[in-house]
Amino acid sequence: MRKSNEFIFVIWEAARGFEQTIIDELSRRFRIVGIREVAWPKRCFASNLAAFYGWKNWHIWRNKARKCGTGPFLVVTVEDPAPVWKREHDTSGHELTVDRNIYQTKKRFRALTGRSNTVHSSVTPEETAHQLAALASPVNDPIPFKPMVYKDDAIIRERRRRVWLGLAGDVLTPLAAGVAAGIVVWLDVFVIGSKCEENGLVEWTGLVASAISGALMTACALATKSGRGAHALLAAFFFDMAVREADLMLDRALGACIWPWALSAVSFTFAAVIIRYAKTVYSGLRAMRKSRRFPLFACGVALLLFVSQFLGRQSIWIALGVPDAKHFGHFIEESVELFGYALMFAWAAPHAAQVFRGGKHGKAHAKISM
Repeated sequence: MRKSNEFIFVIWEAARGFEQTIIDELSRRFRIVGIREVAWPKRCFASNLAAFYGWKNWHIWRNKARKCGTGPFLVVTVEDPAPVWKREHDTSGHELTVDRNIYQTKKRFRALTGRSNTVHSSVTPEETAHQLAALASPVNDPIPFKPMVYKDDAIIRERRRRVWLGLAGDVLTPLAAGVAAGIVVWLDVFVIGSKCEENGLVEWTGLVASAISGALMTACALATKSGRGAHALLAAFFFDMAVREADLMLDRALGACIWPWALSAVSFTFAAVIIRYAKTVYSGLRAMRKSRRFPLFACGVALLLFVSQFLGRQSIWIALGVPDAKHFGHFIEESVELFGYALMFAWAAPHAAQVFRGGKHGKAHAKISM
C-alpha cells in the first residue's frame, strides 16, 4: 500500500537545466524513493498531460506542452518524514488538504526556474496515486484518460452552475425587458396606431408595470420589518409613477385636474410609514444596493427620470432636422420610459420573490442577493 506521505516531483524538459539543483534540494529536505526519466511521444504529449492531471482542456494542455517542452522529463518520488497538513484551494476551487512542506518546496522550485509551469509536484496522497498510475502506462501509447476525483466535485459543479445561471439571468433579464418593451411599442405604433399618445398601449403598460411593482414593494414592506422603510419608499416611488402615467385618464374620468391630489395622497400615506420605520430605510437601501441585479433598477430610474426627459425635448430633434419633431420626441420619450419601467419591474419581481421565500433573503434582509 502506498504511503500517504509519498509525493512526486516532475521536472519537465524546459527545467532540466536545474535538475541537479532540484534533486540536491529534495535530498536535503525529504527522502528520495526513486528517480526515473520518462519520454512521451510528441504526438500524444498534450493528451497525456490531460490524463496525468486528470481533467480535460485541450487548449490548456497544448499550451503547457509548448511551454514545458515535449522532450524527456524527470520524475522524482520522495517521502516526507514529517508532513504538515493544511487547507488550500487549487485553481479549480477544490479545497485540498496538502502537505505544506511539499507545497512550499514546489513554489521555491518554480521561482528558481522563473517559469511556474516547468516544475510540478503532487501535494495530496490522492493526486500522487492518480499521477503515478498515469506514469505507469506504456510510454509509446496514449495514456487512457481517467478523471481526477475530488470529494467536493458535486459542490464545485453546483457552484459553477449557479454562477452561469446567474450570469445568464443578468444578460437575459434586461434583454427580455427590452424585447417586451419593443413589442409593446411596435403594437402601439403599427397595429393599434395610437403612436404612443396618451391613453395608448405604451401608456397603459407603463401604468400597469409601475402599479404592480408598487404592489410588490408594499407586500415586501408588510412581509418583513428589517427593510420596511426602504420597501415603503420604493412603493411610494412606483405608485407615484403610476399616478403620473394615469394623470390624463384621471382628469378625463373625474372631469377635473385630480391627479396632483392623488399623487399627494399616495406620498403622504407612504411618508407616514417611512417616518415610522426610518431606522430601516438606510440599512434596507444599502442591502438592496449590494444585490447583484440592483443595477437594473438604477438604470430603469435613470432612463425614466433623466434620459427620457432629455430625449423627449423637441428642440433636439428640430436641430437634427427630424420631420414632425414634436411627435417624434414624444414617441422617443414614451418608448424610453417604458424600457425603464420594464427594467425596474425585472428587478422588483424576483426581489419580491426572494423576500416572500423568507430565510436569509427575507428575515436577514441585509443579505438580499437578487
